[in-house]
Amino acid sequence: MEYFQSISDLIDGLKNLKQEAWIHTDIGIWLSNPLKADFYYLPWDYVQSLDDDEVFADDDGLELPIVLKDKNLMEWMLVNVLAHIANSINWKNEGVKEFIDQVNYYREFDTFKR
Repeated sequence: MEYFQSISDLIDGLKNLKQEAWIHTDIGIWLSNPLKADFYYLPWDYVQSLDDDEVFADDDGLELPIVLKDKNLMEWMLVNVLAHIANSINWKNEGVKEFIDQVNYYREFDTFKR
């Protein structure tokens, strides 16, 4: 499990994560104020390595570490999708706002903005 406190922390860490894994966040926070969102990388093999009393099933049946039960986490984006979006941005001219816009576009339309 890895924890990312901000969007920029997450972007900096993407290259070290398994590309097919999910990033989790509280979707309500992401939608209301993405700059306040925090992110969790919970690869399947990590969750599977936990003892039964260390996991819980959320409302969708997704198993998560029990230490994160109060975080209201949901699967948010795949690492490889985030990496593609991050690599498509001209960070000198566009920045985090464009990253947020592109992530939201992808979440709504299931395709890349550019």
